[in-house]
Amino acid sequence: MLNESDIIDNQELPVKVKTDRLLIWSSWLQRQVTVDILQVKKGKQLISKGLLIINDGQDLKELELALSLKKLAATGTIAVPLVIAVHAGIRKVEYGVAGIPDYMGRGAGASHYERFIIDELLPHIYAVTNTPPNPRYTAIAGCSLGGLSALDIATSNPAHFGIAGVLSGSLWWRSKGYNHGYTESDRILFNKIKTLQIPSYFKCWLMAGTDDETCDRNGNGVIDAVDDTLDMYDLLRSKMKNAGLNLQLQIVNGGTHHQSTWKKSYVDFIKFAFTLPYNPLQKTSGISNQILKKLRIQ
Repeated sequence: MLNESDIIDNQELPVKVKTDRLLIWSSWLQRQVTVDILQVKKGKQLISKGLLIINDGQDLKELELALSLKKLAATGTIAVPLVIAVHAGIRKVEYGVAGIPDYMGRGAGASHYERFIIDELLPHIYAVTNTPPNPRYTAIAGCSLGGLSALDIATSNPAHFGIAGVLSGSLWWRSKGYNHGYTESDRILFNKIKTLQIPSYFKCWLMAGTDDETCDRNGNGVIDAVDDTLDMYDLLRSKMKNAGLNLQLQIVNGGTHHQSTWKKSYVDFIKFAFTLPYNPLQKTSGISNQILKKLRIQ
């Protein structure tokens, strides 16, 4: 069995990644959404298992996700998911905490984006792949604001998502400005998650880089991105029944707020989320070219 370190760039691998693009009309967002679909193939057979929704799908090239999926699949150690990469609209409108804009009104469209994912995108993916929804094998992930959005959607919709990936998440999202009496209790997603029930199967990957930023609002010598990630780790650990197995924290020494750091952490997240042993009954049969031509959300 190959290890990922045994695989070098440009090496011919026994698997390929098939990439397709869809232009989908969303009634919730009132715009056309670009969606990239990545499916792993071995020979002529589509072998993707499980499902991974990615925010900021326009960054796939910079994240080198297709190459990473190919390398991971070649090792035979993970059940490589079907990846649905959703290109962002206006990020500071559609990404955020659903129903609760921040103190500047940002994230006002986050509830509509959540409904697009739950009511429009997922049902069509399940229908065309003939795959029953199973939150244990359905993940959503993102970086920065996309990570904030991913964690909010996953924790708020446990019937649809059982896995969240948060890379340099904007967990500082707050209801008050620093000059208007802000305290740590004003972080919006923290307050929302405190009110939620977290199912026993929920898995979460939290990552931050030590060079994500330079801000240190409480002057404790730890940048806010790391502080907020550590605090979210503590909050989730207090609410999760199997935190020892299902909650992972990664602090990347020298990691920056950039795709060059995130592409490596995405590999680690996918390993965490989809490592074998895996339920062989839960797999996506793939989306054929014929179905792709018909897959449009009206």
